[in-house]
Amino acid sequence: MKNSTKSFIFGFLLLTLTGSSAFAQTELSWFQKIKNFFTGTSAPQATVSTEAPEPEQPAVTAEPQEKKPVFDFSEKTIGNRNAPLKMHIFTSLTCSHCPIVHSQVLPYLQEKYIDTNEVMVILADFPLDARAMTASLVSRCLTGDKYFAFMDSLFENQMKWAVAPNLQEALLPYAKLAGLSEEEMLACATDESALKELTRQRNLALMQFKIHATPTFVLRLGKEKEVIEGVPSRTDLDNAIERLKKTYTGPWPAPQAEQEKAAPVPAAP
Repeated sequence: MKNSTKSFIFGFLLLTLTGSSAFAQTELSWFQKIKNFFTGTSAPQATVSTEAPEPEQPAVTAEPQEKKPVFDFSEKTIGNRNAPLKMHIFTSLTCSHCPIVHSQVLPYLQEKYIDTNEVMVILADFPLDARAMTASLVSRCLTGDKYFAFMDSLFENQMKWAVAPNLQEALLPYAKLAGLSEEEMLACATDESALKELTRQRNLALMQFKIHATPTFVLRLGKEKEVIEGVPSRTDLDNAIERLKKTYTGPWPAPQAEQEKAAPVPAAP
């Protein structure tokens, strides 16, 4: 697919889906909209479905096949996987309150609970609109530290790219900093199979955790669970964790001070 064709589809994805008050209430699936556009059929009335229909390839002139982008849809975690408490944090890249989570809440969790092996955080990308979905697709072409750095950059500069007239131009500097060329960024943002997978993951989270808005924190300890909607204060987080700890009968990691006290003293040279 030529660069111009990808640019068209990139813009089309944004155009057809903007205006939705919440992505979770979109009446038609992403792929049905794309399918209707390319086949020329009218849009049928439909309810939200957890299964996206199979995408239909656009009828375009055959071009030399380009290298397909490689996506990483693995779970994005911070901390020890053996930590007793698992904390899912659902955010959307265009959510106006979500940058606070990344700039203030996560550092607090890192220092007090993640570094002490008490909590493992699962960062759950939950796009609420077309711009967030497009940026999320680009992020999934990145792995490891590049992924986290890209997401941090988008949250930090949210008001620069999320409201820009041309989303493609606005996202490009951040994609390049992450190591993607413009052609690679477009390929990531317009890949139908990746769109289907990201939509599937989002629908699974919607059914499992009943997410209504972002940010949402879901704390799980054994069979117990607490949900916090919005940006929690440090006290809110501390209280929720303490309540869950009281229901837990397994071993709990020692506080940081005790860990340091129990650490062996290196022998003198």
